[in-house]
Amino acid sequence: MKSMIVAVAIALSSQPCITTAQPSPHAIADEQRQSVQRFTSRFLKSFEDLDLDAFMDCFAPDASVFFPIPEPPDRFDGKEAIREHFALVFSSIRKSSDAKKPPYHHLPPERLAIVMLSENAALVTFELENKERIARRTLVVVRSPNGWLIKHLHASNTQVQR
Repeated sequence: MKSMIVAVAIALSSQPCITTAQPSPHAIADEQRQSVQRFTSRFLKSFEDLDLDAFMDCFAPDASVFFPIPEPPDRFDGKEAIREHFALVFSSIRKSSDAKKPPYHHLPPERLAIVMLSENAALVTFELENKERIARRTLVVVRSPNGWLIKHLHASNTQVQR
């Protein structure tokens, strides 16, 4: 019996020790933040291209939006209401753009900030600036089985102070 225990101990000690490295919570948070940033870039690219289908794919079914002035002051609830209003916005931009094909305008986000609220939710803020105004945007995004989706978009504009 003693020799069997010794044999088992020797056999076990000769096996390579297998460990799996666990990513640190900091590394996980960084990956989540980067994932949200990639999502935000895809969202903005679809807006630059005025690709309404790709743009709307970024919204949760029960999303809500506050549009900036001069748009209606009401909150738009649900993907269909949001889609209908953005269709008007996209049409107006397309008509006023000199571009005949995508991208119809360029929207580099400035002062982009991403705050992870949990593993499945983030707050994204950024500004889009042109000669006349600073467009301030806040997104509340949530993780779905298919990736990040906008749960709420709040948009406001302010004049550039020069």
